[in-house]
Amino acid sequence: MDAPFIIYALKVDQPIGEFFVGAVSPDELKRISYVDVRRFQTGQAEPLAGIQRELSKSRVKKIQKYVNYDYASFPTSIVVAIDDRCVQIEDVPKVFGLYKIVVSSYMDDEEPSNSIPLEKAAIILDGQHRLAGLGEYKKDKPFDLNLSMFIGIDIADQAEIFSTVNQAQTKVNNSLVLDLYEYQNSRSTYKSSHLVAVSLDADTKSPLFEKIKRIGIAHPDREKGSETLSQATVVRGLLKHYPGDPEVEKNKGKRGEASQPLPNETWKKTIFANFYRADDSSAIYKTVKNYFAAVAKKWPSVWHDSQASFILNRTNGYNALIRFLKDVYLEILSEEGQPRVVSMEEFNEIFDPMSLKAADFHSDNYKPGSSGSSQLYKDLIKAAPF
Repeated sequence: MDAPFIIYALKVDQPIGEFFVGAVSPDELKRISYVDVRRFQTGQAEPLAGIQRELSKSRVKKIQKYVNYDYASFPTSIVVAIDDRCVQIEDVPKVFGLYKIVVSSYMDDEEPSNSIPLEKAAIILDGQHRLAGLGEYKKDKPFDLNLSMFIGIDIADQAEIFSTVNQAQTKVNNSLVLDLYEYQNSRSTYKSSHLVAVSLDADTKSPLFEKIKRIGIAHPDREKGSETLSQATVVRGLLKHYPGDPEVEKNKGKRGEASQPLPNETWKKTIFANFYRADDSSAIYKTVKNYFAAVAKKWPSVWHDSQASFILNRTNGYNALIRFLKDVYLEILSEEGQPRVVSMEEFNEIFDPMSLKAADFHSDNYKPGSSGSSQLYKDLIKAAPF
């Protein structure tokens, strides 16, 4: 018989009932738990059984990667329901509020089919992807999990808890998430691109001055509708020109690893790579500012127009332009072996001869979404003098 699972926990009382909270290693939790996936049952009185969703392989793969970063953390609880036939709860003498919970297999000699092996004692209500992802955890230091244990609750309460945890959550706005990188002490491409975006929005001489909606909401002191771009859109566009996987670069920053310039002309794959490696976000800012200043000079009426019918200074326009930046930048530096700040005047030489007119950037010509952005990028390439 398997050795019992023992955990020391605190009791929590809430309207649905009491549950217990403790810390557990992933391997210990796996010993007693399983996932009851919602499924069809043929030839049964109940056509459906289970409450969990199918395990997403792509999500597990992302978590497997994440858990091995130095900043990995799962501060929220794994939630399980434990069959009360498998549990003994004991007070811990002299420690107020602490309980010893012993989970064992349950044997029913009269009706063996009702027996419960230890690995079926607990059903995972929330956290199956985190637990699966930790199967690829490779560090020596422990990675304990918060565990919330509901004991003896019926299937209706299990379903209620699952629904509440997964449906009531509100996804955090991406602009707010990115804005919080300002507080990070270590370097990352997230932080660098965030600082560039903030500077573009704050500089009165920037073509993007007060055009960027920070933290996902309109600034109360700005003209309504003037913020035509979200912070998340601007940062995501910039990140395309930074080196590597943003999460990997973030982990390097946490470790304090020195960044090395990319060899030879490898930087041309990601034009801001060597600026970032040299911790020179100002060079990135100047280049982007000069680029969009040339855009604003070429098509001033639509660049400074906040009407939704024109897309140049909105998501579709920005996504196409920030993609086009690489082509223009490399064309200007085609005879040079290292990146540098490109002036507005140099960008002007590319934009000035272009045949596209302000009226062309109407939403009728470029539909919302990636298809409209891709079409505008193709039209920019077609009109470019190179």
